[in-house]
Amino acid sequence: MKYKLIAMDFDDTLLNSKKEIGEKTKECLKKYKEKGYKIVGVTARALLSAKKGVPFDLFDYLILNNGCNMYDVGKNKEIVIGKLDTNCVSKITKLVDKFMNQVDYVDYISGTTYYSYKKKKSTVSFIKNIHSLEEIKEEVLRMNIFLKDWSHIVELQELINQYHKDVNCFIMQDSGSEKQWLVVNPKGIDKKLVLESLGKQWKIGLSEMIFFGDGLNDLVMMESVGCSVAMGNSLEVVKKKANYVTLSNDEDGIAVFLDNYLQENKY
Repeated sequence: MKYKLIAMDFDDTLLNSKKEIGEKTKECLKKYKEKGYKIVGVTARALLSAKKGVPFDLFDYLILNNGCNMYDVGKNKEIVIGKLDTNCVSKITKLVDKFMNQVDYVDYISGTTYYSYKKKKSTVSFIKNIHSLEEIKEEVLRMNIFLKDWSHIVELQELINQYHKDVNCFIMQDSGSEKQWLVVNPKGIDKKLVLESLGKQWKIGLSEMIFFGDGLNDLVMMESVGCSVAMGNSLEVVKKKANYVTLSNDEDGIAVFLDNYLQENKY
């Protein structure tokens, strides 16, 4: 096989607009897993969020939190790749507090849970509302910062990157919305580096991988793998970087592409 690993983003890529996997896509991934392809989910979600509506038996591995941790499905084992320094989290929070007129809320994300600061009360099981960092009793792997006024997003991003050299703060946007927000990852941690490292365990190089994505944090993958595929609903910048564009997430675009490309080689 020219390609040995099939990887995909979750939201607006694998999951349709109802946040579900289409039956055609589900059966397609089962089929290629049985044929010997490694199937890897690559998402910004934490573990409990990823589990919601996603049958894990479709996958060999999950790369979570933009690469900050992984989940070995077969062994039911979580592996932490990177985390934010506690002192750094505290200093970024103080900086964010100065922007509170513009900041809507902040998520501090562990391997499983979203700790939401300044957010309205949530009833979602994996989201816990907090009023201070002292309420977080586990390691913070990454952060999300949501602004009321997007005009300040670049200013805050530049301040965080300027004063905190051990993090990578970048602007994130999914294809399903015009809304943008800031993500704070540990320096040197992203989807591509972790997928590349995982591939080495199976002696699979990036050139032997197919990747499906739609949003800004998928761009690094579009430029790195052997076969990059943008969903029909992807942001235009993602489509331009991809080798191919398939149908949308609501049209089982992953399944349609795989059956054409791997079986009939029409693309």
